[in-house]
Amino acid sequence: MGCCPSSKPKELTINSSAPPTSRSIGDIKIHPGTFVKPHGIPFKQLYMLGNLIGKGSFGEVRRCTHRLSGLLRAVKIYQKEGFGSEIDQEGSMNREMEILKLLDHPNIIRIYDFFEDEENYYLVMEYCEGGELFSKIAKLSRFSEAQAAEIMRQLLSVVAFCHNLRIAHRDLKPENIMIEERGQSFNMKIGDFGTAVKIGEGEELEGIVGTVFYMAPEVLTGKYNEKCDIWSCGVIMYILLTGKPPFPGKTDDEIIERIKIGEYNTDLPIFQEISPEALDLIRKMLVPQPERISASQAISHPWITKHINYETVNKVALDQVIENLKEFSNTLKLRDTIMSFIAAQIVNNRDFKEIRQIFSLIDKDGDGKIGREDLVEQLQTQMTHDMAECEVDKIISQVDADMDGYIQYTEYLKASIDKNILLSRANLYMAFSIFDIDKNGMLSVEELMNWLAGSESQDIETWQELVKEADQNGDGQIDLGEFTDFLLDKI
Repeated sequence: MGCCPSSKPKELTINSSAPPTSRSIGDIKIHPGTFVKPHGIPFKQLYMLGNLIGKGSFGEVRRCTHRLSGLLRAVKIYQKEGFGSEIDQEGSMNREMEILKLLDHPNIIRIYDFFEDEENYYLVMEYCEGGELFSKIAKLSRFSEAQAAEIMRQLLSVVAFCHNLRIAHRDLKPENIMIEERGQSFNMKIGDFGTAVKIGEGEELEGIVGTVFYMAPEVLTGKYNEKCDIWSCGVIMYILLTGKPPFPGKTDDEIIERIKIGEYNTDLPIFQEISPEALDLIRKMLVPQPERISASQAISHPWITKHINYETVNKVALDQVIENLKEFSNTLKLRDTIMSFIAAQIVNNRDFKEIRQIFSLIDKDGDGKIGREDLVEQLQTQMTHDMAECEVDKIISQVDADMDGYIQYTEYLKASIDKNILLSRANLYMAFSIFDIDKNGMLSVEELMNWLAGSESQDIETWQELVKEADQNGDGQIDLGEFTDFLLDKI
């Protein structure tokens, strides 16, 4: 068409060898994982520790409160002695951190902070007040097909997203699936990526990892790939619909033997009430690895698609989201980076509830990101196909901050949410206070780099140019007045 333009945490290091250019500023990529930094201060200096949520072999999970914002979060406290002398604890933690930093998806638990002291690691993440899906299963016994399909759609979207990044979770189970809110809501958040691993091209995984009930047969007997997660999804779906595990047993050995055989009972009386489409999807997931359906294929299965109900989407809110995406501009890189930080680290999830539902509507293939085709299809409801393609190219050129060709979840939030919510005075003050490490009421270039610069953009002269965008008096620093004026005057 040619009608539109297209376009592991480390210690702070300074490289001033290259002169700043508009190209180097424009090439700065923004990803929410960049904002998760290991802190050099104690955990309790930034958070108040709260009640116990759960315990495990690694340590415990507790509620905690962010002292500055008052936001309730959860902290996973790993006891270093729990790793054992034979385990590379630092390597294990770094692997989990690096994987979590890659994951920007509406149904993956978001991480905020990381701390370490002599005894523990502290991983701060969003708090899900609805508890574990496991508890919901125990309470309800079984779910309706519509409820189960909604849960499976979200779970499979996460799996498809991870598998596209060549990441295998390896321990999917109801205990690792959290419910965001209390009540009848079934918005899921997948957590606990402690066993997750990045798979190299053509590589196979080894080692018995996971929980026996949900473990694929190939994990028990030899080499395997990311499709071990699809088997776990099949087990979860079977349990949601029947209230029973497909491979029961009184001991682990008995369960393992049943899994290796791969036969499960579909003659239970409850299956008289389960649709043929549901049973078909289970059968395509609980099969040997070579025959097993992929996550992308599973999420487009007729049983999933027929239960998607977009009638509940607020049409006025949808139109406003599309308008916000069309109007969004990232011409000021510092402002764009700060807005991404606020969307990823500060804004309350309740403010995202409606636009998150719209994200799922636009994400037609359910892979957890918005591609060009997804957006064109949506805009075609308002304009011609050619006009939609032009408009989408402009949107992606402005919103795609990490320049990967897709609109990732946080990029979408930053661009689609009401700016009066995103850039509220309270949120701006909170962001400024977080950036102001030495608490002198001024933001230096080094402080902004500490929070906002990724490992590929540690060039102090480039950041000095960025600071000039907001530095009204030219003193090389940004005070609170300059900070708020800079962000609010450009809305």
